[in-house]
Amino acid sequence: MIFKGINIRDELLRKRQLQHGAVHSLLSDVKNILKHSEEKDKQVLARLTTPNYTKPLPVSLRNYDPQRLFSKEEIHEICSRYRLRFLDSSYFKNEFPYDALAEINRFEKENGLTVEKFKMIAPPHLFKLEDRCKKDPLLFAQVGENSFYLLHQWGHDLAWYREWLVWPLKNIYTTAYALFALSFIITLITPLSWIIRNETNPEQILYYRIAYFAHTLIFLFGFTLFLGMTFRKNFSEQEWDNECFN
Repeated sequence: MIFKGINIRDELLRKRQLQHGAVHSLLSDVKNILKHSEEKDKQVLARLTTPNYTKPLPVSLRNYDPQRLFSKEEIHEICSRYRLRFLDSSYFKNEFPYDALAEINRFEKENGLTVEKFKMIAPPHLFKLEDRCKKDPLLFAQVGENSFYLLHQWGHDLAWYREWLVWPLKNIYTTAYALFALSFIITLITPLSWIIRNETNPEQILYYRIAYFAHTLIFLFGFTLFLGMTFRKNFSEQEWDNECFN
C-alpha cells in the first residue's frame, strides 16, 4: 500500500519521543557545561590555596584594564600606610567567594593564559600566619616579577580613620613624631600644681614645663620600646609582606 493512513496515537508517541530526546539532549549539554565549569572552579581553587614557591614568568596580557595593573612599589606604599599584609593567597584563611573564581576564569579565558600565582591584600588577622618564622580583601594575579593585576575585591571598606590610627606604626620616624606630639599635648594639659608643689618664680615655669616634657618623652619612648620588644611588633614598612605573626 503506497499511502498509509495516519494513526494519531502513533503520531503523539512519536512527538513525545522527539520532545524527550531534545530535552534529554539539552539536559545532557547543561550537565556537561556545569560539570566542566565545576572542574575549572576546583582547579582555580586548588591554585589559590596551594603554596607555590616557583618564580612566576612574565606574561603578555592582551585584554585587560590598565587601571587594575599595579607595581610592587605601589602596593608596598598602600600596605605600609594602612598596616595591611600582601601575601600569597594560600595564606588566606577565609573562603573565596564564587565571584572571585568566576573573575579568574574570565581573566584567564580572555588572555589565553593560566595564572599560577595569586596574591592577597588584607589585614593580618585574615591570614594564616606562621608563628615566628568583615574587612576588605583584594585578590591579585601575579603577571610578572613586580607586576600584579587586580582580579577581584569583596567585603567592606576599611574604616575612614584607619590611616590615622596606624600612622604612628608606619616607620620609626612616624613613631617618633607621634611620641613628640603626644608628649607635647600631655605637657600642655598637665596642671602646673602637678609639676611643682611650691610657688616659684614665673620665669622658671617655662623651664619646669620643658623638663616635664623631656621626662614625659623619655618615658613614652621607653614604654613604646618595651611594648615593641614584649609583643615583638615591627613597623608596617617591614611587615607588609611578612609571613609571620611579628
